[in-house]
Amino acid sequence: MSNWRNWLYVAFAAFLAATCFFRPVSGDFDRYVYEALVRGRYERVERIYPIVKHASPRAEASSVLDSAEHLAGLEPLYAIRPLYTEIITAFSLVLPIQKSINLVSALSLFGIALMLIAWARAMPLYCALLISTGGIVDAGRMGTPDALSALFVIVGFWLLERDQISHAILILLASIWVRTDNVLVVLALLVWLTLTKRIRLLYAILLATISAATVGFINQMAGNYGWLVLFRYSFIAGKYPAEIASHLTAQEYFVVATRGAMFLIPQLAFWVLLGLAAWARRPEERARLLTVALAAGAHFLLFPSPEGRYFVWAYLIVGIAFIQAAARVSRPSKHLETLYRRNIPSPVEAAS
Repeated sequence: MSNWRNWLYVAFAAFLAATCFFRPVSGDFDRYVYEALVRGRYERVERIYPIVKHASPRAEASSVLDSAEHLAGLEPLYAIRPLYTEIITAFSLVLPIQKSINLVSALSLFGIALMLIAWARAMPLYCALLISTGGIVDAGRMGTPDALSALFVIVGFWLLERDQISHAILILLASIWVRTDNVLVVLALLVWLTLTKRIRLLYAILLATISAATVGFINQMAGNYGWLVLFRYSFIAGKYPAEIASHLTAQEYFVVATRGAMFLIPQLAFWVLLGLAAWARRPEERARLLTVALAAGAHFLLFPSPEGRYFVWAYLIVGIAFIQAAARVSRPSKHLETLYRRNIPSPVEAAS
């Protein structure tokens, strides 16, 4: 494999990341709440509110952002990503806050691209196609922690494939500070490692306890309202989280989950197809694919959102498994070509 192809891939990834930085998703609402969180370190919410409210037409039109009090009521839903906001704060020392948010997502996408080529090795074209898919590029353009979260998760799985279990677990534990729902990835991974006897059961229980305690600590520090309020606010009714009652009926959950599945399945179908192909071609990938499916399924059951951005990390791991399966398929043809050039009979010819 010529090095120039790898360098061409890196240049393409850099161009893609730059495009994401300069052309973020328009109408993105979350980024303005994250700006309020960063500003809240040194400004009062009464001063922050008019800045955020008039920052974009999307914020102007929002009925949720109708007062400083209600902006403050939104913040606990977003403050549960402390590592993400800390990184934005660090970049905001030299860049405007919105540019800092763009930079975090764009650099995360570039980091993902580098991880793909490191993982797939001699398959830069396939990696370029994977990183260019809509769901993954969109994460690099959004003012959300999804791209950064995906970077942490795939680094963890990459380390795990190289049998660096301690480092992998450490990275995945750190990913909880980017998105608390990454605890589902950690728990699914611990189940896999325990069943395959790569770690002891007591060690897995200890790590699971640490993971759950980390989520509890982050929620406590952020003043989070809890899963029931988040669920009702996101899917059922209510503009102001602080005023939403924390109850949920089975019928309400069923309606939300059914609606979410109807919109999400078409987005996931392509990735499920790739996963099935990898499953058939690489039996050694099956445990990892099952782990991904377990974590992704648990995430949907807890938060049945139709937004595919929550599964970017899963797309990437499934995509890598497919690329590795494709690489395996291509090798026999190269071997036969070598035999032909040397005038050596192939195994089929020799048998006849």
